[in-house]
Amino acid sequence: MSVRKVAVTLPEELFEIVERARTVEHRTRSEVIQEALRTHFGEAVYVPTDDERRWLVAALDEATQTPERSRDWDQVRAELRADQ
Repeated sequence: MSVRKVAVTLPEELFEIVERARTVEHRTRSEVIQEALRTHFGEAVYVPTDDERRWLVAALDEATQTPERSRDWDQVRAELRADQ
């Protein structure tokens, strides 16, 4: 697969959302933005449940407030599955 680099200017609040998501999910900035674009343009991607969204928001908030206590994404996912 060939790739191209692009420069994108984001408002501060979108940049912070991307940064929080990549911290919690242990992904690159490019991966987070690529997934957002795929979602926007209709390519099938994973859609979290309402419970998963709540857990993600809580994890993002925790990562922002206490980055030293960030949890590994596999651990968060295992907790989500245990609650279902």
